[in-house]
Amino acid sequence: MKDNENFKIPVMKQNIINIEQSEYWNEKSGAKWVKLDEPLNERFSILTSELFLRANIKKNDKVLDIGCGGGETSFQASKLVGNNGWVTGADISETLLDFAKSKFLDSNNLDFKICDVQNYKFESNSFDKVISRFGVMFFENPVEAFNNIKLSMKTNGLLNFVCWSNMKENDFFYEGLEMIAKYAKQNLPPITKNPGPFAFSEKEYIEKILKKSGFREIKIDNVHTKISTKDSVEKDLEMMLSMGSRARILSEANLTDEKMLIIRNEIKELCKKRQNNGEITYKACLNYVSAIK
Repeated sequence: MKDNENFKIPVMKQNIINIEQSEYWNEKSGAKWVKLDEPLNERFSILTSELFLRANIKKNDKVLDIGCGGGETSFQASKLVGNNGWVTGADISETLLDFAKSKFLDSNNLDFKICDVQNYKFESNSFDKVISRFGVMFFENPVEAFNNIKLSMKTNGLLNFVCWSNMKENDFFYEGLEMIAKYAKQNLPPITKNPGPFAFSEKEYIEKILKKSGFREIKIDNVHTKISTKDSVEKDLEMMLSMGSRARILSEANLTDEKMLIIRNEIKELCKKRQNNGEITYKACLNYVSAIK
């Protein structure tokens, strides 16, 4: 597929419906997420292994990876399908997919599409498996998006994705958030069903969307697990301050250097308390979702 160094992933911006998410993942934060790709893949390794165990990808399968970002899950899938299988990684971020392409240029059974999965015209009845690691919670219209995904799947094709459950049960996002909000004199951000990491936190909501989209044999398992890293406390501190609601509140708060130092020291102590035998661990709560076309 990609037979020379000048290969360029086609940009299909005319097909983008979700302009807000496109601007975020390209113009505002794409470069930041490129830098976070490796440390996040390490932290999500347990979660990713569970997703692939459930997805049961086999030799010769044709797989769609939704919201593939830097391409790690697409690459893992490509190793499972073998030379006669194929994996397509789809994402709205040109920045992240250019990064993915640079990492996996030599993969001969893997390609990437810059598109809005909500309305991109994939080949009908094409994919045996559709997977996603934290990539399906950002659609402007989830029912329309999953309808479109279903059209791309073969009869009896299998959908598997993982998404975050209750934010307060996910220390990776919630640790230190109340303290930061207090110093910033802001309320904690509300959890809504608008596009965002916790849009699919409720099992009933996920089931409703998938039923309306025509999927069957829907199964949603709420799984308590962990996120771990062997990063230093200092590196974990920087990660914690650069992601999610903590980062957003800090960017908007215009805090003094003194308050920022207090916050950094408090978060650092929280990271230290979680470190044991060189590993820092956070509890996590996830929804693992499967359905059949």
